[in-house]
Amino acid sequence: MSSKQHLLQGFGLVAMGVGNFVMDAPMWLSVWTLAVGGVTVLFGASSWMKGE
Repeated sequence: MSSKQHLLQGFGLVAMGVGNFVMDAPMWLSVWTLAVGGVTVLFGASSWMKGE
């Protein structure tokens, strides 16, 4: 997967986590989704910065 795809997927997960939070989903689900999304965004951003 390219770094831009990682960024997009990460932002999608973060948006899903925020959506879960707003929709009164279980707290662990919202936190987990936000965490995974955040890590994916960071991973994509770092590899993008390196020019991969």
